[in-house]
Amino acid sequence: MIFSYPVFRWMGLNTSLPLPHWSVVLSQIVFYFILEDFVFYWGHRVLHTKWLYKHVHSVHHEYATPFGLTSEYAHPAEILFLGFATIFGPALTGPHLITLWLWVILRVLETVEAHCGYHFPWSLSNFLPLYGGAEFHDFHHRVLYTKSGNYSSTFTYMDR
Repeated sequence: MIFSYPVFRWMGLNTSLPLPHWSVVLSQIVFYFILEDFVFYWGHRVLHTKWLYKHVHSVHHEYATPFGLTSEYAHPAEILFLGFATIFGPALTGPHLITLWLWVILRVLETVEAHCGYHFPWSLSNFLPLYGGAEFHDFHHRVLYTKSGNYSSTFTYMDR
């Protein structure tokens, strides 16, 4: 995090007033979710190759029945590798700091919800047809190394 701030400033991160219009924030967040899901899908799929799974990604899969905290439980190399998917969108667009914070908060909440093991009435999977949610991701953790699919972070369209 210490090193990311100068990089984001160099890429155009804005910290001054006025705050961005809500439509700009919303469009950037939607773009980040779509781009992050695409990049994460391919990175996660690579982590399920035999060598990388055995030496890196198996740490995250130690829990066949995940819970919220396991969403962030991973090998340090995996955190850096898949973390790239999360910062790629903001790095491209140079958002306002408020937008960046909102994006990171929403991304962490989404991954915790996907790993929580519960299908809540307010889960986005009840409202968005392509949203994976906990049931989708629980299946991924149950089958472990096998080519289960379910590699995406948020949406299911690439896993079909």
